[in-house]
Amino acid sequence: MIAKASDEQLTTRPGKDKWSIGEILAHLAEDEIATASRYRQMVEHTGLHMAGFDQDMWARKGDYGSRVPHESLALFRSLRNANLQFLEHITPEQWECFGIHAERGRITVRELAVHMAGHDANHIEQIRRIFRMKRPSKGVEKFFSRVTHRSANPQMSRSSP
Repeated sequence: MIAKASDEQLTTRPGKDKWSIGEILAHLAEDEIATASRYRQMVEHTGLHMAGFDQDMWARKGDYGSRVPHESLALFRSLRNANLQFLEHITPEQWECFGIHAERGRITVRELAVHMAGHDANHIEQIRRIFRMKRPSKGVEKFFSRVTHRSANPQMSRSSP
């Protein structure tokens, strides 16, 4: 979806307190780091307590605005692939291991995986809305229409975060 987007499209915030596409991609990558640890800790120490985190503080301290969007996307993909490999090798019993999240309460590995899929879908839609707001150039608009068409066919859109 972002392959042909300009630097301006990827780094311009749609509003004063809204993240740019690049900042969203950095957030997805860093959230995947936290999730990687949570999956593994829940399997190893079921019932452990998990702190929440302040995503806005992470964005400020991590200076998401200065990150290269394509590098954030590559990091996200790498981390997600590692998490998927981990999840492919856990037992049915381990999918039910759980942690006690400070904000969400009891959550199993399975529920966290479903939550993360929804989290991704939310941010993908957020990115699409930003593209629609920015009136991309004709080339990007054409590319985006192909991506939108592909999203109607789940087989073609799986690899796009």
